[in-house]
Amino acid sequence: MFRGAWVPRAARAAAAAAAAGFCTTAAVTLAQCDAPARSPPPPRAAEATSAAWDSNWDCRALSARQVASLLNHAWPIDDYHEATRRILREHTSKSAEQIERVIAEGGADPAALYCKAYRRYAYGGAPVRHILLVRHGQYEEQRELSAHLRATEGARWLDERTFRRGALWQSYNEQQVLTPLGRKQAEKTGDRLAAMLAPQLAAGGREVRLRVSTMTRARETAQIIASRLPAAVEQAPPDPLLEEGAAAFSVPVGFAEADDVHYDGIRIEAAFRSLFYRALPRKPEAAEPRRRGAPRHEFEIVVCHMNVIRYFLLRALQLPPEAWLRFGGFNGSITHLRILPDGTVKCDSFGDAGHLDLEETTFGSKVGWER
Repeated sequence: MFRGAWVPRAARAAAAAAAAGFCTTAAVTLAQCDAPARSPPPPRAAEATSAAWDSNWDCRALSARQVASLLNHAWPIDDYHEATRRILREHTSKSAEQIERVIAEGGADPAALYCKAYRRYAYGGAPVRHILLVRHGQYEEQRELSAHLRATEGARWLDERTFRRGALWQSYNEQQVLTPLGRKQAEKTGDRLAAMLAPQLAAGGREVRLRVSTMTRARETAQIIASRLPAAVEQAPPDPLLEEGAAAFSVPVGFAEADDVHYDGIRIEAAFRSLFYRALPRKPEAAEPRRRGAPRHEFEIVVCHMNVIRYFLLRALQLPPEAWLRFGGFNGSITHLRILPDGTVKCDSFGDAGHLDLEETTFGSKVGWER
């Protein structure tokens, strides 16, 4: 394990318990082993997960008071059902009968129904946010150059590699260009994204943005992808927060050193928070037509790096971040996460590389599925 690799106390306890369990199992008699297996009863819903879901993970689960402020409703609200009816009358085309059905089926918490009606119906409703994480294409890794700089430059190389500043690191970064295969992967990924987004863009009411890390291999990939996408796709400036790094230690395989995680972790967490959040209903501009009933969607295409993508995946699903190295993720692959207006996060795909032929499928310098 690399220097500084940290194993959580819970993991150490689990390992000790597993070892103790093995010793106990070894002493089980043959007669006991031959006994009919008994399945334990299914767990209750509260016991079925390892940890509870934090529904306010992005601090955007609005209270009734916040909703009232956004809608210019008088506070405190004396009658939540009437306030909900007002949202439905002003922001939907529902009939009086349909509105009363919504109220009747709204459950026992009128304040919660009021907040739900705001998310779902106000100004056409809050958009579903689609995060499409794209790994850059295969590139010239320059491992020998990295080893040479580490050996000859010492602390200077460590500082520049950590803080991404200085001519030394910039020169190294600029030499990590896409290989010919990496460019082909980017072309096919761009075509795949264009095909995925074509129906959405044709339907209207969709916003699509392309974001990218500042590192050369990601920028080259994004440029190729952008050439395959419609002109309506907004292109954001390269973002240094999305650069490659070690956001967390990995268990059981040690990968990162403490100084890497110390600097990279907070940066990549900041990148996560800038991208992953539930959308809120948006009051349309004066010239923008008001949308009633039609669901809204917005798409963020993020061209970055696999360590970053794996951390984003686990962080978004509220899973242990130390598991990130247990996932793969080929060059040019697409990971699709959805953030619903109520804060629910769903992973529709991870590392989808079906648009690439087998001989075009790579993880770094290794080609194909066997690596």
